[in-house]
Amino acid sequence: MNKWQEMYQRKLTTPEDVAKRVKDGDKIFCGSGSCTPDALLSALFDRAEELTNVTFGGLIMLAPTHKVLKAEMTRHILFDNYYSTPLDRQALQEGIAVHTPFHFSELPRLATEFAGYRKVFVQVGPMDRNGYLSAGVSGNFLDVLDRFDEVYLEVNEHQPTVHGQNFYHISQATAVVENHHPVFEIPPDPVTEVDRAIAENIAPLVEDGSTIQLGIGAVPNAIGECLLEKKHLGCYTEMLPDAIMKLFEAGALDNSRKTFHRYQFNAFFAAGSAELYRWLDDNPAVCFTPLSYNNNPYNVAKNDKMVAINSTLEIDLTGQCCSESFGPIQYTATGGQVDFTRGAWMSRGGKAFIAIHSTAVDKKTGERVSKIVPQLRPGAAVTLTRTDVMYVATEYGVVNLKGKSLRERARALISIAHPDFRAELKRYAMEVKYFIFDDDAGE
Repeated sequence: MNKWQEMYQRKLTTPEDVAKRVKDGDKIFCGSGSCTPDALLSALFDRAEELTNVTFGGLIMLAPTHKVLKAEMTRHILFDNYYSTPLDRQALQEGIAVHTPFHFSELPRLATEFAGYRKVFVQVGPMDRNGYLSAGVSGNFLDVLDRFDEVYLEVNEHQPTVHGQNFYHISQATAVVENHHPVFEIPPDPVTEVDRAIAENIAPLVEDGSTIQLGIGAVPNAIGECLLEKKHLGCYTEMLPDAIMKLFEAGALDNSRKTFHRYQFNAFFAAGSAELYRWLDDNPAVCFTPLSYNNNPYNVAKNDKMVAINSTLEIDLTGQCCSESFGPIQYTATGGQVDFTRGAWMSRGGKAFIAIHSTAVDKKTGERVSKIVPQLRPGAAVTLTRTDVMYVATEYGVVNLKGKSLRERARALISIAHPDFRAELKRYAMEVKYFIFDDDAGE
């Protein structure tokens, strides 16, 4: 047994012991997604009623949050939900959880310097002989680790070893616990005909040799399928999905033309299938780095022909995108959409796409509504300002809003709206004087 193994054994304890170390008023930030420290959080939640004014923060939580997502528990433990999922979205709507707005690139500094988190719970992989534990598939807080007073590592032997600036050292840990289980899978959304039509509109604009970022959702998955015949694509993304692995295996993506981190797959986290996680394990071409580095728009822009592809919930006729809320009701979060959109714009030859279905079904009324709207809903979060938006794609086409006047933007967006809603959008444009004459709409 070497010195690091001895240190590991000294620091090894139980989730219940760590939970007892939490005090009233503590703020605990947590690993996310497939690295959610569910044993530590479960133990903490089990003693919730003994505590007062404790906050735990995180995003895409896959822990048993149902234990504390009750109105009467918020005085004990409050969930600061940085990115919601179907598991906890209702809690945000009911005020049982809260949300802190952020750009992903700002998250480490925001959580520590401004929000005041001083403890961190994270899930990691097994320790190697040199005392290092991989942060696995869901990112890390290494860039601000010195700002935390206490660092608790939940070791899962099934967590892949992912290369890059993605390792904690046992000497940095306050304590470690063990909780071995298969890594949480996040299966890709099924692709619909509309998703595929949008992807087919975007794919011709992605040149060979481009470096791509794909966001979360069915449309990015469909785009991955439509890029299989491309050559020499590169990967610089926030989330590494199955689609990236499939592009590599098809020979379309080899990272050979990247101008920043050439020959590497760059990301902050991965979300996908067990097959993806096996592919990531000990893959020397994969490089995960902290958010403040990976999502820094200036680093994104160092890749020539950077292509960012993201989605939104609704867009108004000036180009403002709400990608995270329905009116004032938080649905997801800003995430890295702004980081990568701005980075792609700054890139030499870069392109930023917003992909959106032209319509959706209103769950309350059952009616079909346009997602290209005259105005965003009252209270909606403007995730991307109209000055940020570049390309917008629906199943009816792609338009570029950069350099266009309000009249030209309205005309362009109406042209890719669902035909059933174009007359209504045109009437609004006439009312607010984007259009003066009927033929201003370009019809």
